[in-house]
Amino acid sequence: MRDPLGYDTDIFAWSQHQAQVLRGLAKGRRDLPNDLDLQHVAEEIEDLGISELRTVESLLRRVLGHGIKLAASPEALAAAGWRREIRTWQGDALTRFSEGMRQRLDLERAWRLARRDALADLAEYGETAPDLPAPCPAGLDLLLDEGFEPDALAALIRGDAA
Repeated sequence: MRDPLGYDTDIFAWSQHQAQVLRGLAKGRRDLPNDLDLQHVAEEIEDLGISELRTVESLLRRVLGHGIKLAASPEALAAAGWRREIRTWQGDALTRFSEGMRQRLDLERAWRLARRDALADLAEYGETAPDLPAPCPAGLDLLLDEGFEPDALAALIRGDAA
């Protein structure tokens, strides 16, 4: 049976919907087996989707953090590695993202945490970052674009890109 919410295409929306359906069953059906723990099954399924959401947020946080480092030191010896990791993490985020996540992703929190970590890393090596904007300079559509380029992100972070 195909799920209209698309287990294969939007695991987050599917998991949230399935948890809601299971909770409804738990409340409304008395003919279910006593040992069927629908409340906990619903929580576990819901947590599956939330875990995927947190994974995408974490990947984007890494992308942004390395983007800050690249913006600060584009000629550093580590810059080639930062670019490679940015591309890898961005690709992983792109493949794991589903539209159901869009409203729940906290890109601003990912940016704040990326800033914190990148600034600490740069300071450890005596590097300084450019003035960083308070709000995330990159939107979700840009970060999840198949044509994404690490240097374009670094330019945007520096304020060089329009």
